[in-house]
Amino acid sequence: MHRHHTPLRGTKATPRPKPGDPNYTAVNYEYAGRIGRVHEVVEVSGRSLAKVGFDDRRIVYYFLEDLELAGSQEGHRPDRGSIGGPAHESPRPTKPT
Repeated sequence: MHRHHTPLRGTKATPRPKPGDPNYTAVNYEYAGRIGRVHEVVEVSGRSLAKVGFDDRRIVYYFLEDLELAGSQEGHRPDRGSIGGPAHESPRPTKPT
């Protein structure tokens, strides 16, 4: 079973996988050091796995611990709330009650 977490959605992230990590492939290392954006984070077997999108529309997965997040300090993950924030209102009209 896995759980989805979206507070980091849209955050700029730079992958920094450890050299020779058997959990990563050549594609992971090809995108290492490039700036992408977090699309979502899922927790699988107690580890957080981030789906990161890049400008060339490629999606590459990294463990959250191997990402350098914009605006974060080492060991600190920003708490940004949901993509629209807690006070987000839908631009769609609602039906009168």
